[in-house]
Amino acid sequence: MTLAGMAWRYVRSRRGVSLLTILGLALATALPCVVLLLREQAEHSLLQEGAGVDLVIGGKGSPLQLILSVVHHLDVPTGNIPLSLYETFREDPRVVQAVPFSLGDNVGGFRIVGTTHGFFDWRPRNQEGAPRVRLREGALFESTFDAVLGAEAAERLGLRIGDSFVGSHGLRAAPGTEHDDFPYRVTGILERTGGTVDRLVFSTLQSVWDVHEAEEELHRGLFGAGPRAERAPEVTAVWLRLRSPGMRLWIRDEINRGTEAMAAVPVDELHRLYQRVLRPVERGMLWMAGAVAVVSGFSVLATLLQSTDRRRRDWAVLRTLGAHPQEIVAMVWLEAFWLSTVGAALGLVLAHGGLAAGVRVFQPEFLLGFDPFHFAELQGRVVAMIWLVGIFCGLIPALTAYRRSPVEELSREI
Repeated sequence: MTLAGMAWRYVRSRRGVSLLTILGLALATALPCVVLLLREQAEHSLLQEGAGVDLVIGGKGSPLQLILSVVHHLDVPTGNIPLSLYETFREDPRVVQAVPFSLGDNVGGFRIVGTTHGFFDWRPRNQEGAPRVRLREGALFESTFDAVLGAEAAERLGLRIGDSFVGSHGLRAAPGTEHDDFPYRVTGILERTGGTVDRLVFSTLQSVWDVHEAEEELHRGLFGAGPRAERAPEVTAVWLRLRSPGMRLWIRDEINRGTEAMAAVPVDELHRLYQRVLRPVERGMLWMAGAVAVVSGFSVLATLLQSTDRRRRDWAVLRTLGAHPQEIVAMVWLEAFWLSTVGAALGLVLAHGGLAAGVRVFQPEFLLGFDPFHFAELQGRVVAMIWLVGIFCGLIPALTAYRRSPVEELSREI
């Protein structure tokens, strides 16, 4: 039998202790893997959503809230701005694309977004190929209350081309707020993108305006208010893609100083979000994972020291029969190798398998395209470091076994 085989048999002979040691190493491997995988794909997902969006114009308030509400649809809007502002920048020679958005209603928890055909032609910077959002079947909206559904929304709502539905007031589902007088008709369904678009329902700007106008009239009638004053059309926000990214700060400051609206740069706001919130959380989780790895290393050390102490007579007999000291060292070290290897492998299975199972049960809105079997950039290094910690902790018991004299051990037994 080889030394590796003998070492594996020793590991199996102490199943309880070995299992606990392997589980500790598995947890030490799985925790940083999960943190790195979530961080990398969340960052990629959030940045991909705003690809090519140089500026977002919306109501005064928090710039980050504006980006999260209109680009990622994870927050409530900061307010409305005049449609005339969109028309001004649509004609601005510094602007390549300008797309307006109006929010306010939902169907089954999926937001209804009023926009124009320009959204479906939106292309990330320096990409002249097909747009990121494409139809899977049907056609884009043409008339008021035509609707184009994202793949996730269509699947969850069970809607197909030609079906009708009604929206509810607000950005979250709430019973008793349906607009039954304004049914939408599904004209198209988009291809799955793995992003926020999959959870949205798109219609015309006029659809959103008509629903809100009718709602205002209803409220005025209920509370006995006078006739509604004519008001210029408004939108929630406008996306801008500029001829040059270097114009972002110039136009942003121009809007913030010279209008009642606010402009924000998606890349800058997301960078602040990562630096102030996500990075500290990530560091804390990685420090915790490091602490678990150290404890697991000590567990390997304690397990092998205990095993070496119990098998002093076995090592003495092997030495007396002609086993070389280096072979004893190798056998003890191979035990550490088996424990570390099985623990690291099990940790990878727990990390990716656990994420795969968790995504099916609960999937955040900003991780629709999450791939639980993706291998994060630094994941290999982290797994290798934890594996080496286990291997290194096996050297101390191995050297202890090497230094013991077989004559002394057998004399003790006698």
